[in-house]
Amino acid sequence: MAHGDKTVGKVVKMLKDMLKNGKKDADKDRKVYAKFKCYCDDNEAKKTENIEDNEKSIKKLGSSVAELRAANGKLSMECGQLKSDIEENEAAREEAEGIRKKAEEDFKETEKDLSSAIKSMEEALEVLAEVGEDQKKTDLLTVDSTSSNFLGKSSLLLLKSNLKSARQAAEVHLTQKQQRIFDSFIQAPFTGTYQSQSGEIVGILKNMVDTFKANLEQAEDAEKSSKESHEKFMKTKNEAYDTMKESYDDKQSILGENDESLSGDLETLEEAETELKEDTEFLSKLRPMCEEKEKQFNERKMMRANEEAAVAQAIGILDSDSAADTFKKTKKKELLQIPSFMQIASHNQDLADSSTRQTVQAELQAQARQMKSLKLARAAAMLELGNPFTDVLDEIEKMLKLLDEEAKADEEQKEWCLTEREENEDLKSETEEKIESLENRIDELDMAINKPEEGLKDSIKQAEKDVVTNREAQQEETAARSEENQAYQEAIGNFLAAQKILTKAVTVLKQFYDSMKKKELLLVQKEDPKPPKAFEDDYEGQSDKGNDVIKMIEFILEESKEEEGEAHKDEEKAQHSYEDSMTELTKEQAELEESIAKMGVELAETKKSLAEARDDLTVTEKALKEVERYLKKIKPGCDFMVDNFDERKKNRGKEKKALKMAVKKLKGTPAFKKAELAAEQESWAKKGCKEVCMEDKEHAKCQACLNGVSVPGYCVTHKDTPGC
Repeated sequence: MAHGDKTVGKVVKMLKDMLKNGKKDADKDRKVYAKFKCYCDDNEAKKTENIEDNEKSIKKLGSSVAELRAANGKLSMECGQLKSDIEENEAAREEAEGIRKKAEEDFKETEKDLSSAIKSMEEALEVLAEVGEDQKKTDLLTVDSTSSNFLGKSSLLLLKSNLKSARQAAEVHLTQKQQRIFDSFIQAPFTGTYQSQSGEIVGILKNMVDTFKANLEQAEDAEKSSKESHEKFMKTKNEAYDTMKESYDDKQSILGENDESLSGDLETLEEAETELKEDTEFLSKLRPMCEEKEKQFNERKMMRANEEAAVAQAIGILDSDSAADTFKKTKKKELLQIPSFMQIASHNQDLADSSTRQTVQAELQAQARQMKSLKLARAAAMLELGNPFTDVLDEIEKMLKLLDEEAKADEEQKEWCLTEREENEDLKSETEEKIESLENRIDELDMAINKPEEGLKDSIKQAEKDVVTNREAQQEETAARSEENQAYQEAIGNFLAAQKILTKAVTVLKQFYDSMKKKELLLVQKEDPKPPKAFEDDYEGQSDKGNDVIKMIEFILEESKEEEGEAHKDEEKAQHSYEDSMTELTKEQAELEESIAKMGVELAETKKSLAEARDDLTVTEKALKEVERYLKKIKPGCDFMVDNFDERKKNRGKEKKALKMAVKKLKGTPAFKKAELAAEQESWAKKGCKEVCMEDKEHAKCQACLNGVSVPGYCVTHKDTPGC
């Protein structure tokens, strides 16, 4: 090969090396991009999944925190009420124990006094009975009663001692007359018969014994009833205390568990929000980077494809027969014969075929340059490389089919672009409207929760403050009422004690002065012994002053009773006022607690709605971004397809026309016809029919041979065939 040929060969070799290197670079790019794409896809999927999981977790934890806080608020109020009720229960039990202890002490003192009095009177009765027996015996043995009718000294002393004890025990219950009888009997010397002097004393003592025994029995019954009532009361209060204490402890335990759960949920919520923020920021950086890298990869791929087409076209041009002719002519200044790809015609015919091929090639190259068609350039390159007609025509046929497929693909692509754009633009508008609606909804919910003074949070805080104020007012009123009642109880006790003393004093004085007025009558009615005269029998004492004292005491007694009545009225009025106030406060507290509970539920539901609205907004914004990204992604391809559809269709028509023209011209060359004939003869030879068909291929012999049947058999269905 000449020097010029070597230079062109080197260039062609360099171009071919460029194609190989381009393929290597393309493979390398594909591998590198595949790894990068895998990284993008894996991380986007992972982070998206993490974001969705964290959003669900945040939503769930938010609801859990709200529920726990609401539950704790309710439990705190219930615990406060239980604590107050427990303290009231303890105070009531302590007060009841004090009252019971005092009543028991009073009963024991009364029982002791009554038992002692009964004993003293019974002993006195026994002594009187014994003395009476002695007196009877003395009466029977003594003839002169006036000289021997007297008691022994020791018996008399024992009798007087017992009677004094009995009188002291029964003093409060004895009338003035009965007291005088006792005193006269004890103080006077015994001068008559025992029966006449002691009969009335015995009757009085027996009546007193019966009375005291009845009083003792009543006191015992009252003590038993009081004790049973106290025990029932204490049992009820203790059971109530145990129930409240158990409920209080349970609620405190639940509060502790809720606080622990709340702390854990808040910590988990904070971690989820932090992770969500980090993953969102990561994705916001990852997606643009991956999209940019995808864009770069597509640009590199397109540039490399254009480069490969240009290099292939250059190789086709430089490595063609005509180029070799040209290079040789420029070197040796002579026309070199280039053998045709089919050596079945004469030398002149080969030149004619070569000229036709070169003409078609030149036309195809011109059309390829004009329309920038790789298909025409490839067909021209095949002609330039001297490929057989059959290969060229087969390739052109493939190109024509490919052009039809491309036309169909363009139609489908254009229709797809128009449909996709319309549907996604509609979806974009709907999504934007939904985003606006969700943003308005979020603002409304946020205001409902966080608006100063009017929002649910501030309303709940204010209601909770009002509950605390209400409870403080209840406690203050209860404490004040308790103090007032205590003062009332003390005052009533004082009134009753004073009245008892005054009544007793009046009774004693009246009995005394009444007895003074009835002295003469009593002396006439009774058969008492006459004591020695020591003072005037008409003594009336300080009756005038005594009556004044009685009137004064009675006045004080009436005043005390009036004051007691006023105290009762004041206490009743204060108690009614307290009960009315407590009813109002309790009602207000119940309404506040019910309002807090309702607002707590409403707050939880509103927060839930807000979280759902925000979730919907995030999802909708994400959907909008996806739609926008999708529209942006298909925009270059669709813009190109829609804008260049008519031009591509027009160029495709030109390509098809040029290719069909090339086919027509190539099929019109003698070389193609000879090649066709040679191929046909070769097919005859394969079937053993070449000699018969060389004579006349239309004859029945040839056709029968080619179809593998006998001539008569062929002629049955082909009567018009020559030779039938």
